[in-house]
Order: sequence, then structure tokens, then C-alpha cells
Amino acid sequence: MHIFSTILSDLQAAIAAVAAREQSLTVLLVAVWGRIARMRARLERLIAQWRAGTLPQPRGKQVRRAGVRAVRQHYPSGAAWLQKRVWGAGAFGTQLQHLLTDQECAAFLAAVPQAGRVLRPLFHMLGVSPVPEVVRKVRAPAVVVVPQGDLVGLAGVGVLGVGCQILGG
Repeated sequence: MHIFSTILSDLQAAIAAVAAREQSLTVLLVAVWGRIARMRARLERLIAQWRAGTLPQPRGKQVRRAGVRAVRQHYPSGAAWLQKRVWGAGAFGTQLQHLLTDQECAAFLAAVPQAGRVLRPLFHMLGVSPVPEVVRKVRAPAVVVVPQGDLVGLAGVGVLGVGCQILGG
């Protein structure tokens, strides 16, 4: 699993080479280099915790305090934007995608959903499409609550169309 670190450090080296050459991209690429360094450090920490059996418990939704704002760096948002600016960056996305087929890596990603939150933006930057199933964001199905008073008069017509039956009223 040290291959995550190797791939991301090689990607950082490719980014640094372009940042040194292209002055118009230097500020953006230095910020991206730092973001990838934080991703790499977080993945390394999660892998170490997973192997030691000391994973942190998933947190619920956090509530922000009034008046406190996190300063966020704004990166380009288009798909494969890093691949378009750094020649060869797409190859690192392919390497990461291939790494996800490894059994140990699949077990890690199944046990540690936090790793998917680290990898999804990286796959977006590198233009990996479709995003592999093991890191895809799983959303709970939406539940629609209809007040009982709104159901009056709909005896043969349900929300989904004609022929639905309303039970209990």
C-alpha cells in the first residue's frame, strides 16, 4: 500500500517541473502540490491506522460556529483540469485506478470510507472517468414525507401515477 505514496510523490514531482517552467501556472500548481501533499499524508495516516486497528470513528455532520469561516483555496473545477495543465498527469490517475483493483487496497477502501473522500477530488483533477465504484460517494435514497392532509381525494391516484393504492386512509 506504499504505492499510494509513490504515485502521489511522482505526481508532485511532475507538477513541480511544470510549475518551474510555466510562470503563469506557478501559483496554482504550488497550491495543488501542497494539496496533494496533504492528501498523501492523510492516506498514509489512514493506512497506518487501518493496519493498527485504530481507525477513528466516523463523525456526524459538523456544525460550524457563527462567525468562523475556513479559508479555502479555489481550484479549477472542470474535469481533468490538472491533466490539461500538467503533461502526463493522466497516467498517474490510471496508476491510481489500477491500484484500486488490488485486493488489499479494496479491503482498505471498504473499511475506511474517509479514504474515498481523499481520492474523489484527485480522480476528478486527473480525469479518471468513471470514478471507480469503491470510492464513489454513496448517497442515501431521498425520503419524501407527504402530510396526510395532502392525500385526501387521491384514492385511486398515487404520487407515482394512476393505480397506486393508499393504505390506511
